[in-house]
Amino acid sequence: MHTKRIFLLSFLCFLSAAINANGAGTSDGPGYDAATFDAALQRGLSDPKIPFQLQVNCIDQKGIRSMQMFSGGATIWNRRTQVTLPAKTRFALMETLVSQRFSGFKDRYGGSERLEKTEAAARVTCRIHVEIAEMKKSSVQQGGGEQSALLAGLATALLDEAEKHAVMGVTPDNLQDALAKLSSGQLAPQVLQLRLVDLTEEGGNTTGSILQIRGGKMSHQAYSPGISVDSQAWSQLSPDQYPGLLAELQSTQLESLPGNLWSQDQVDFEIQVLGHKKLIIAKPFKRLYPGAEKAAQQRFNSLVTYLRALNS
Repeated sequence: MHTKRIFLLSFLCFLSAAINANGAGTSDGPGYDAATFDAALQRGLSDPKIPFQLQVNCIDQKGIRSMQMFSGGATIWNRRTQVTLPAKTRFALMETLVSQRFSGFKDRYGGSERLEKTEAAARVTCRIHVEIAEMKKSSVQQGGGEQSALLAGLATALLDEAEKHAVMGVTPDNLQDALAKLSSGQLAPQVLQLRLVDLTEEGGNTTGSILQIRGGKMSHQAYSPGISVDSQAWSQLSPDQYPGLLAELQSTQLESLPGNLWSQDQVDFEIQVLGHKKLIIAKPFKRLYPGAEKAAQQRFNSLVTYLRALNS
């Protein structure tokens, strides 16, 4: 029971993080009305080439379930398994959104407005997020207040449809196995998530950059901690960059590296593939010294050099 409660709390934190990443219960775009968004879904039904992405996170009678479907059908199921949904299933998911009139759902059900930023946000128990034809819409269920049976029912229907394919999914054993499966094509590029924060201090000023790779795309941001950070500008990871990146990640043997390494500058590196994570912080640790963990340091330095070239 204790373990189950911890897992539930972890999932609720994950849901809240997903909300914050896409806008906390607010409109994701410039405020599309229901008719405009519904028209986009209708066009998607008749034209499968229109980009369509769907994310559902919910606690229902079957427990804690989640799916994140990218354009093309690659889907992360319950954060640890990749399934590839066929075109007829993607059509069925879109058809369900249309028939249940998702375009008219509120951005948020339940909860309450926070009067102060210091007030804790209401617990999130369910969320549906749709992206189609460069438009976005989310509907979120928060604890307390109005509870939407329509949102819960739609989320369950969408999850049930995707779950039919979960048994045929690919679940890597560890991070190195996940990278190997990415290289062989068993896993789609969209399931790779990577973040590099690269900082240098000079004259009392700390400046640097943030590189992120997520959903098959890459973003670069100039970053000065506590002062400024550029807005994200995403671009598609090119076919030429992707194989080289995977080869570098595999040769680094990430799982064998310590979590802390010495560096003159500060480098925070984080990678995740279907629930398998690795975080490495490199900086002038007082308890470490240049040359400690020499082989590991060399492999990590090689990776950072490669990522800096991507970030240039």
